[in-house]
Amino acid sequence: MRRRLTLAACALALAVTAASATLATASAEAAGTYQGTLTITSVAKPNAPDQPIVVTAQGAIAQQCDPTVFCGYYPKVTTVPASVACRPQLTREGWIGDVYDDATGRQPQAFTATWQERPWLYAGPKRACLYAFDGAADTLVAETSFDVPGAPAPAPARPDPRGRDLVRAAIPRSVGVRHAYGYELSSANVPRNVGAKRFAVLARVAAKRWGLRETGTTVRAPRQGDGRNTVGFARDVPRVALGVTRIRSVRYYRRSGGVTRIVGERVVERDLSLALGVPWWVGPGPPPSNQVDLQTVIVHELGHYAGNDHVRNCTNSPMWTGLRPGEWWYSRSDWFQFGCPNVPSPTAIATAATARTAARFALAPGDPRPLLVQRSVRRVFLD
Repeated sequence: MRRRLTLAACALALAVTAASATLATASAEAAGTYQGTLTITSVAKPNAPDQPIVVTAQGAIAQQCDPTVFCGYYPKVTTVPASVACRPQLTREGWIGDVYDDATGRQPQAFTATWQERPWLYAGPKRACLYAFDGAADTLVAETSFDVPGAPAPAPARPDPRGRDLVRAAIPRSVGVRHAYGYELSSANVPRNVGAKRFAVLARVAAKRWGLRETGTTVRAPRQGDGRNTVGFARDVPRVALGVTRIRSVRYYRRSGGVTRIVGERVVERDLSLALGVPWWVGPGPPPSNQVDLQTVIVHELGHYAGNDHVRNCTNSPMWTGLRPGEWWYSRSDWFQFGCPNVPSPTAIATAATARTAARFALAPGDPRPLLVQRSVRRVFLD
């Protein structure tokens, strides 16, 4: 289709109401004038937290042209935050109509515009901008405002008291070594947002996945140097960390002929301390973007307890060096970490897609909080 239209904006009239807005742009050469209206007719309500909603608008564009010049254009509708003015630089998201005014004098052209909004990324007032696109340039014709409703909160699910909502499969050898080391489970300092019963279930399920065995319970918090192997919440966790596993051992040496060699090593104490004052998520299911998954932290720290070290980010393992709110590792087929292209589960893939979109709006997460392991060795020489 042949299009010839020269526009040089010299006048702009704006009339905005709660339902519609109209703008007119006239050419200095009197080649043509766009006039139009845009009205939001409906905004769907979200029925699930992870689903977009549909916005529908009615619009019309009229164009008075020089009778000797063909006037063809596409109508376009895009959206911006309400605090941002409509401008010729169009956003990626929006609606593009068919070619209108394909016969000179057929005015005005009415249309229905429908597009999607994502409440989980943006809720609140937005502005819809109507343009006429002639194949070479965009001309702002009309604008109006509307509200994007917030995404509904998911129905709260209660954790299963027996832990049937937790992954129980043994940690595979490809992820880390498993050992039958013993531990005492502490009931001290358990935060209210966790609950003593839920914590006990989380710890016992995670311990069995590593092959660890519970030898009893205690009301004492984990404390380095008391000679007890304890798992629980404690106040001595470094301030920035989510948890720390401390392993104390004795290493035996023997000197012979001027050479010192190691003849043995014995672990004398293992302690796992979890941080207080953390917005812990105890399930069921993956954590929201503002809470830290306690199940993943316990699995990680008990991995140190069983004898495993850290791995690089995006490795399919719970042994990352740190964890952000909204991240988790439950199994080799169900985990998510920001910035990783190899997330496996449908839930994680959907979360990753949302995170990538959020990053474009400067909502990317901050640095992960560390998950620590500290080892201390006392040397003993056997003479």
